Amino acid sequence: MKKVFLSTALALAVAGSWAFHSKTAEPSGNMMVISNVSIAFDAQATIITVGPDGSQKEKSIDFSKGSAKKVAANITEVHKATLAIINEYTRNGWHLVSVAPSGLMGAGTTFFTQNVYVLSK
Repeated sequence: MKKVFLSTALALAVAGSWAFHSKTAEPSGNMMVISNVSIAFDAQATIITVGPDGSQKEKSIDFSKGSAKKVAANITEVHKATLAIINEYTRNGWHLVSVAPSGLMGAGTTFFTQNVYVLSK
């Protein structure tokens, strides 16, 4: 009987101490996912992720100029890649707070478009 009581008491002590075990804090706050497309002499597309701690990851997207139809198809690919990144973060508990799109803007012969997605946790 003493062994059963001792085993039960020990198991309860271990379970109780586990409840107070420090857990690793998950990142929280706000983050941004920014999609950029620049069309000038050459064409470039990137997706930049800025974490809540200010860390930054950049992903280049294959983008080439051509006809208007080709440029539109490439911009769609950039949007699809951005959506995949946002979906990954929402599966991990992040919530989309806002989207700030900007249309194509011209500065001489350079055209630029950017979408900024703000996520919160």
